[in-house]
Amino acid sequence: MKKYILGFMFICIAIICLFFVLKSLHIGFDTEVGQIMHVVTADMKHERTISWKTAKFSEPGNLEIRPKQSENIIKVNAEVVELPTYNEGKRFGLYTAHITDLMAGTVYEYRISAGRRQSEWMEFKTEPDSTSFKALIFGDSQSVDYKDWTKIAQTAWENNRDAAFFVNMGDLVDNGQDEWQWNAWFDGGANLLKAIPFVPVMGNHETYSLDWKMAKPDYYLSLFALPANGLAELERFAYSYDYGDVHFIVLNTQLNELQEWYPDLLEQQRQWLAKDLAKTQKKWKVVLMHRAIWKHPFNGPLDDIGQTFVPVFDQYHVDLVFTGHVHSYARTKALKNGNSAPNGTIYISTGRSGDRVWDKSPKKPMDELYYNPLDMPNYLVFEASHDALKVTAFKQNGEIIDQTELKK
Repeated sequence: MKKYILGFMFICIAIICLFFVLKSLHIGFDTEVGQIMHVVTADMKHERTISWKTAKFSEPGNLEIRPKQSENIIKVNAEVVELPTYNEGKRFGLYTAHITDLMAGTVYEYRISAGRRQSEWMEFKTEPDSTSFKALIFGDSQSVDYKDWTKIAQTAWENNRDAAFFVNMGDLVDNGQDEWQWNAWFDGGANLLKAIPFVPVMGNHETYSLDWKMAKPDYYLSLFALPANGLAELERFAYSYDYGDVHFIVLNTQLNELQEWYPDLLEQQRQWLAKDLAKTQKKWKVVLMHRAIWKHPFNGPLDDIGQTFVPVFDQYHVDLVFTGHVHSYARTKALKNGNSAPNGTIYISTGRSGDRVWDKSPKKPMDELYYNPLDMPNYLVFEASHDALKVTAFKQNGEIIDQTELKK
């Protein structure tokens, strides 16, 4: 009997030793492949872009994907780039895999790998043929410690697991060159980023250096593999995509910060915007941009952004324009050329999802509803159908700030 016990103990010790040897070699045990995100594509019925950010990026990476419960696995090689580093910070790389020819309205399982590190199987669903869908919209998430961002992102996701994608309206982080802040932002939004596509909008804080001077947004531009349907010379600054019966356009409003490098930023986008809107056959048109269209103190006159874009919005009957920047929630009357008009564009300032507040955030004369979320963050739920668009603004605790509906 003693022999059997000793033999059993020897086998157990050998298994434990083998486990740790294999773990040290990253063979089949290490699931820490990095921070994962799904990024918006121009066609979310048939395409998916998945990226993962990691400090270990010297080995090849790939994406494996299959329809749920299928044995038919497709393997896609990932491209890897080194992300910019500042002040001799830690080096990070970004793997990106793009998959095409997916089936609409289908649940897929996927896992990613980098070298011998491999994630668990996870799920996502492609856009269905239906015109009805829901999306989440977050105002500026820039923060001191990103606890508020983490909480509001988790709350919004727990209450809206059927959301098709989510938007962040710019100023994702307080400083665009601060690696710690980007990691905190990723960690806070991890549950959403692993499951649904992310739609980023560049804000002014993405264009600041560590010493708070104007800087090219190289980190932002390297991080998000966005649709390449904007201007070639402004790749990843502006783009568009479709979902259901809605055409979405993302614009860049950061001329004040970027004019040294991109002096024609607004005018180039104006020409592209007109062509993009002229091509779409979608019933609804929605614009996403960080800054709004009025001069400070927002008493009526259009600023450079408004003078550039509003005539195009009016000409092509843009239904909604979402903005960030001022950290308050506000919804205007329907406007044309900045003035009240029954069939004009409604402008919605989206509030804040981080911990940065602005107690002097201005109320505009054209606002039908204004609310400054000084007490807690907020988020928006955007719902679309063939006949209507509905926007509901929620406080962190679930209280409704505002609800509006557009019908055609």
